[in-house]
Amino acid sequence: MRILTITFLFLFLVSCSNSDSTLTTNATPDEVRETDPITGIQSFSVIGDYNGNLWKSEWTTHVYDALEDQNSALLDNEVSSYDLSLINCGNYNSFSRENKMKFWALFMASFSHYESSYNPNERYWESSLGKYSEGLFQLSTSDSNYYTFCNVDSSNILNPKENIQCAVAILDVQIDGSTRRESGRLFPNSYFYWSVLTRSSSKSKVINYFKNRVKQKLPACS
Repeated sequence: MRILTITFLFLFLVSCSNSDSTLTTNATPDEVRETDPITGIQSFSVIGDYNGNLWKSEWTTHVYDALEDQNSALLDNEVSSYDLSLINCGNYNSFSRENKMKFWALFMASFSHYESSYNPNERYWESSLGKYSEGLFQLSTSDSNYYTFCNVDSSNILNPKENIQCAVAILDVQIDGSTRRESGRLFPNSYFYWSVLTRSSSKSKVINYFKNRVKQKLPACS
């Protein structure tokens, strides 16, 4: 009888342990939250539309860190109210610094989805340019010659952290504008760097992608 009791208790404890393990591992990647040790801001992952492809929470952290390391003007410059209305975040310009960082992470995740399908090893030969577009944001090694904080070369361009660091720098220049380009444009009227942000067919996909996720990832938007 004593042996049976001990056996029953052992089986019960094993059953409880397995149950707890199931509860832990059943959480979807989209529910994973981590806190960036540098900024103290909560990171997030994003599930894509292609068989559950994933923007990882650590990539969100890389966006936060790049914004901080570069003292990025993305956190200071105003964004076009028209473009913000397209993605249901018309109040962005009054956001706190923390929410602005979350905004840029979600926006970058939204168009990276259509650049690389969240495949950091994606490479595409641009025959008209005679070079490859590579990584999460389909960058070129020559970008290091034109953009501050772009330090990509053939050895590291597929590294998500380096790729994101350079992409933040390029996006900063896009939003900053110039004498020939309107400032604050998420979706420029003329081509700047990423065609998915200017071509009407792909731009609408980026807009819908952001809108479909903004309530969950950035409830501050309205």
